[in-house]
Amino acid sequence: MSFHQELIRQIIHTPALKYSGVRKIVQNVHVETKALPVLTFEQLGYGKNKLAQLKRNYINEEEFQRVRSILEKRKSHEFTSVALALRGAKKDSRSQGWCMLDLIVSRTRDFESVDINYRSTEVTLKFGGDLAFLPWVFEQLGLDPDVIRFHFANLYLSGVFLPTLSSFWDPVELLEYLWEHDRKLFSGGTRFFLRSSYKRDQVFPYSPEQQQHKFLWNRCSGTDIRRIRTYLEKKHRTFGKPLPKTHHKPGEYVPRGKRQGESDED
Repeated sequence: MSFHQELIRQIIHTPALKYSGVRKIVQNVHVETKALPVLTFEQLGYGKNKLAQLKRNYINEEEFQRVRSILEKRKSHEFTSVALALRGAKKDSRSQGWCMLDLIVSRTRDFESVDINYRSTEVTLKFGGDLAFLPWVFEQLGLDPDVIRFHFANLYLSGVFLPTLSSFWDPVELLEYLWEHDRKLFSGGTRFFLRSSYKRDQVFPYSPEQQQHKFLWNRCSGTDIRRIRTYLEKKHRTFGKPLPKTHHKPGEYVPRGKRQGESDED
């Protein structure tokens, strides 16, 4: 079982703080690993500018140099513990704050650990991006930890990002695990996935859904998409709900703001 799968299974088994639409939000989650997974931004569907964006968000060069200097000076010490505040570009008034808060390096002469504290994050795409980013941070600080621990005050799993998960985890195995252990999240969180599996030629009004719809059809095989559709149709019929219809055809969808403008002119 991969580190990421283990974390997602942990969310599925953790009692929910709240189910919100297609999301399950949990609190006080901790997970550790001996090594970061080998993960690239491209595998997650991010563009070439994602690394630069994360550097802007989290890296203050003065703070970075302070921690680097301390680690270098204390190489021969019996014990060192230093925290790197992950505060880059200033957040605007709409933001609730940075997701990653700090990184704590603890070191003896024969052991090194890194603890990373989170305010809140989404486990698939946003945390996945952090996992692709952290090797750069470790390299810049000269870290080679024996253990890495992640601590999440709040963590959520969203059905919107099931297409990304399906490129790393057999989709029917994932869905079956969710069905067996969290029927409420399955019921509320997989309807988009089923709708997306019907056909490639759709436009979703919600931007993350549209991006994940493209990801599904670009990254998953036709065989897996048919398996997803067959499995989810069978399970959704057990809820007694009508199956979802496909979304807008390309060229037919008019954004809400534009529709309102046209209505005002009329």
